[in-house]
Amino acid sequence: MPLELGIFLGAKWYGRGRQARKICLVLDREPYRYQKFISDIAGQDIQAHGLDQAKATTVTRDWLRAGAKRSMPGGREIHRQYRRFERRLPELCRRMKLALSEMTFNDATNIAAEWLKIELGAK
Repeated sequence: MPLELGIFLGAKWYGRGRQARKICLVLDREPYRYQKFISDIAGQDIQAHGLDQAKATTVTRDWLRAGAKRSMPGGREIHRQYRRFERRLPELCRRMKLALSEMTFNDATNIAAEWLKIELGAK
């Protein structure tokens, strides 16, 4: 991923208009690990998650919340909901006659969106 991140940051640094307004959150499993292989990223606010899904979820939620105009649940609640979705995913895929190993990014986002409509609509 260092190449893609470098291209993204280069577009932000040298770009104009929409490119110059790009923002991103960079996560890594441990603090300062990135310096071993991508020293040019210094100055970015790298967040460490320690291979902990709940921590990564909370860090991402907090980053998104900083720019959001409306409220959202806390990181623990989002992670709890994600774990519920994860447990239901095999069943949802079976209903669609889709093997988990064949699921594309678009499949996953569509399934998650439908699941959220059902879950949030039921409350």
